Amino acid sequence: MNEFVIDFVYEQKFFTGLVSPREQGSDTVYVVKAESHDQEIKLNIIASGCGDGKMEWCFSGSLEDGEGYDPSLLQEIGEAIEKYQTTQQ
Repeated sequence: MNEFVIDFVYEQKFFTGLVSPREQGSDTVYVVKAESHDQEIKLNIIASGCGDGKMEWCFSGSLEDGEGYDPSLLQEIGEAIEKYQTTQQ
């Protein structure tokens, strides 16, 4: 799977992220490295499908504590990944 770029807005800040899909067992996880355009905020998280039929997003931190991220921010990341995936089908 190839890396791809996502763009999203959170609390009136524009973010750009590099998403690196990785196989983990039979699942795909997405390593997301993103930063705000003004470079005030940098994120390094892992997104993966979870729940019934893997229809929800679960997030974990890598280097930084993903538990401290606002759920709205994580939702924006999940939606940006989904948007990219639907445009590639």
